[in-house]
This record gives sequence, structure tokens and C-alpha cells, in this order.
Amino acid sequence: MSSFGIRRYFVQKNYTPPSDPFQPDPNNQDDVDRCGISPEALVSINEAVSVTTSRKRKRGSYQNYDDEQKKKIARYAIMNGNANAVRHFTKQLERPINESTIRGMKKWYTKNVVNNTENIAPTTRGRPLLLGKELDLKVQTYIKQLRLKGGVVNTSIVLGIAKGLILSENRSLLSEFGGHIELNKELARSLLRHMGYVKRKGTKAAKKTVGDDFEEIKAEFLQRIRAAIAEHNIPPQLVINWDQTGISIIPAGEWTMELEGSSQVPISGLNDKRQITAVFACSSDGHFIPPQLLYQGKTDRCHPSYTFPPSWDIHHTESHWSTEDSMLRYVEKVIVPYVEETRASLQLPADQKAVAVFDIYKAHRTNSLLQKLNDYNICPIFVPASCTDRLQPMDLSVNKVFKDLLKSEFQTWYAEKVCASLSEDSGDPTFDMKLSYLKPIHARWLVSAVQELSRRKEQLCSGFRESGILSCFV
Repeated sequence: MSSFGIRRYFVQKNYTPPSDPFQPDPNNQDDVDRCGISPEALVSINEAVSVTTSRKRKRGSYQNYDDEQKKKIARYAIMNGNANAVRHFTKQLERPINESTIRGMKKWYTKNVVNNTENIAPTTRGRPLLLGKELDLKVQTYIKQLRLKGGVVNTSIVLGIAKGLILSENRSLLSEFGGHIELNKELARSLLRHMGYVKRKGTKAAKKTVGDDFEEIKAEFLQRIRAAIAEHNIPPQLVINWDQTGISIIPAGEWTMELEGSSQVPISGLNDKRQITAVFACSSDGHFIPPQLLYQGKTDRCHPSYTFPPSWDIHHTESHWSTEDSMLRYVEKVIVPYVEETRASLQLPADQKAVAVFDIYKAHRTNSLLQKLNDYNICPIFVPASCTDRLQPMDLSVNKVFKDLLKSEFQTWYAEKVCASLSEDSGDPTFDMKLSYLKPIHARWLVSAVQELSRRKEQLCSGFRESGILSCFV
């Protein structure tokens, strides 16, 4: 027993009880023993803790603003900037107003007032509107109505809307008809910026990168190609690269432009299966080989009701991605006919070797595919892992260009739909974008884009040049 425990038999004293029932009681000898300190010290500690926990922070000076005052301040800030608004209203109200308060009012005003009843923009600050005030306002109104109905908004859609509006009102304003308005991505981005729209998109897995030994990997890759060309005397027409790429039915997908700060971003039609796979191939002399298109489905009924060029291979898989069977079909129906026709046109023997360059996608590494290539005297050479963005010609010069051509086709179609909607005065900015309706239209865009790309021989060769493959013929 401690000395403090013995004292209770000699000294009887009442101490101030704790104000908090959870604090140790100095009048309770068990509490004193557990704490191992004197009752006097326990009283002092309890008092100090009570003072600390009961001390309240003094509330700062806050000002309340009614809706009319907030509207007035927010309008001024939008017109003249936050800093000018702080100075102006601090002087006018004769009390300080913080910039954070101004920002909050602007956000409230944009969300609760502008989106519903008003549309204001600075008249004396910044660059002049590229479309002019009247057209810019109409495009903004159309975009807002489109988003209210859950439609996708991106640069392609904005350009389609702008073109459709101008065509319906005065087509002579467009540069293609001799006017001063040139529709491009920068115009669309500028319009979306001053509307306060930002990009909202799901994240993707981080891209794998190659280490510091890329130059060594590239040299080894090119040496394999160089050795095959030299050993078998292979001409540029028989060095081929193929690659798969996902093609959106419309240039939209699971992202849109939405007002900054929005917590929910609804997009109609996201349950549609909106992609197909295209397998593109090109020879190193710039010849674009007919593509294979893979639709999602189990039978030919998933194909569009459209007559494609007879040299194209139109097929399907359950996921629309390439499989072992679809790759065997591609080699049989597309690559082998091209190689055989090229041998004949160059008056080469039927067993003349060719080279096929492709990445290490799992459908490319099957024994059945490699054996089929060998059976037709085609030497397979893999693009090193994580190097397709720098060593695969299709990635360097074809895939993005093709998708840009598709976007152009879509914008033209969308502009026509907007123009027709305005002439009918339907008031509905959304259009039928279900696959059953879009597939035949999309097929027409695909054919048009391939025809345009096939004419760009220098563009097709540039990927082989940039990857270093053309240097293998020197």
C-alpha cells in the first residue's frame, strides 16, 4: 500500500469533486491509488482539464447576404474579376469581404441562376467571342439543353452544333463558303472554357513504360528485321505491320464536358455497346491493306446492314476483340491474299518470304497463328513489350489519323442533324444514337475514312520511317 493510502487513517479531508463524472475523484481512495498521485494534485489536474475542455473558440464576425446582394456581387465578379469585386464591395459595403466569399457566390450564382434563367458573359474583358455574341449564345443554349437530357458534350459535338447552327442561319460565315469562321478544336475548347465546362472522364490504368535500355531494345528489334530482309531479299512491299485498335461508333463514350464542381454527371446511352475492333495493316512502301472489322455478337446478325468493299473482312466475336480464331481468319482472308498478289505483281517466286511485324497481344502469340504464317512463308517479328508507341508503325502514323477522319465524318453528320432539328423546330437537341440506327451510318464513315487514308501514301510510310524500319532496307 502506498504512503497516500496510509494517510487516510490519520487525515480526513474533503476535496472538490470533479466537474466531469469521468474524471478521477480525489475523495475516492481507489481513484487516488490508481493514479499514483496525491489528492491535491488530482484536484489541480481536474480543474485544469475542465478549463481546457470548456474553453470555446470565439466565433468570428460573419455577414449575411440576401439573394439579391449575392446576385449583384456575383455578376460584378464575373464581369470584372474576383479581385476587382473584393475592392469594389469592400468600399461600397464599408466592411471587408473575402475573395473566397466572392468565389462561393459565383459558384452559387452559376448553379442556381445562370443555368436556369440567365446567360451572362464578360463584355469588356478577354478576347472577343470567336462565333460572335449571338451565335455563341445560341450554341451555349443548345449545349445546356443537350446536357439536361443526358447527352454527351465534347469538342466533336460542339463543332457539329456550331456548324449546324451556322448552316441553318447563314452558311456564308463558314470559311468553306468564303466566310471568316473556321471551326476547329480550339474554338470548341474556348467556348466550353468560358461556359465553365471541364472534362469528366473515368481513369485508366497507368501506362507501362520501358526502362533506360530502350535504344538497346530498338537496335535489337531492327536488327531482326534487317537480318530477315537481307537473308531473304525481301522488298518493301512485303514488309507488313498490323495492329488492332478500338473504334467508337460515335466519338463520345463514357466522358463528357460538365460544369466544374458537378458531383453527378449523367450520360444517356452509356449502356450501348459502342465499339468495334478494326485490324489495320500497311506495307512499308505505303500500301494500305484492306481491314478486318470485328463487331460484338455471336452471329452475322450483329453486322450492319451495309455493303462493304468485297476485299474487307467483316466478322464478329463475343467481345469484339481479336481472338485466336479471328486472327487465323484475318491471315487467311486478308494477309495471305495480299502477299500472294504482291508476289505475282512483282514477278517473285511463290515461296518468296515476307515479314509481318506485330505486337505481343495474346491472340498474336498462339502456336496456330505462328504456324499458319510459317506455312505461307511469312516471318513473324514481335514489337518489344511496352514499345508500341515508338516502334509500331500503325500506332505512329495510322490509328490516330484514322480516328480523326472518323470524327470529321461524325461532325458533318451531326451538323446536318442539328440543322434539320432547327428547321423542324423540334426543341429536342438529342438524336437517336442506338447501335441499330448508327451501325450502317458508321459503316459509311469507315469506308470514307479508309478511302481517304489510302490516298495518303506519305502518311502511311511515315510510321515505318519513324520506327526505323525503313532504314533496314539501306
